[in-house]
Amino acid sequence: MEPFSYTNKHGATYYLHTVRGTDGRTYHVMRTSAMGAASRLPQGFEVRETVHGQVAVRRVRPKQITPLEERLVHTAMENLRPFAYLLDVDGKAATVYASAEDRKCFLESLDAEFAEGFADALNKALAKRYSPELVDMFRARRKEQNAKRPRYYPLLRFVLADKRERTFAVERVCFSGESSWIRLEVLPLSAAVMKYLPHLGRDSFFDLI
Repeated sequence: MEPFSYTNKHGATYYLHTVRGTDGRTYHVMRTSAMGAASRLPQGFEVRETVHGQVAVRRVRPKQITPLEERLVHTAMENLRPFAYLLDVDGKAATVYASAEDRKCFLESLDAEFAEGFADALNKALAKRYSPELVDMFRARRKEQNAKRPRYYPLLRFVLADKRERTFAVERVCFSGESSWIRLEVLPLSAAVMKYLPHLGRDSFFDLI
């Protein structure tokens, strides 16, 4: 029987493996080796791919955003700079990512602000779990990977706030300190898209508070 496989956006193929952790629990992971791979994905699980092409197995998380709502955001993004942005819909959130390759879209101040905030969060998270040597190895590996593939940064997201009224909370990413989201307001999706997407790639984005 053929092993279960998944090919990501970069053309890399991953295979499903079932492993037992040190805690005695069973985990499902994706690896590049087909040796010992499982033949099928367990019921109730799905493969999730990030905007960077990283894949992982998780429990099924149904989309709460309708295809029509997703298409609404896509269409609005195409009217801006379609090659510069990616949309990731997961659960009840539709997140807009910007490509670091588009310098007009990603201002120097944004790069600096993100780098500072990410570094702070990274130091706090990794220092608690790994030795300084492993932290340095992690950073070197990430730097090498980012040099080979386009990087994308989350900028704006629309989070379903009311299922019945179909209103969405508009949130803008905060880059200083520990990376987090700033809630702006709650609106119908069409109004939110029309009001906030035009700020992408402009200085006015930093004034959204």
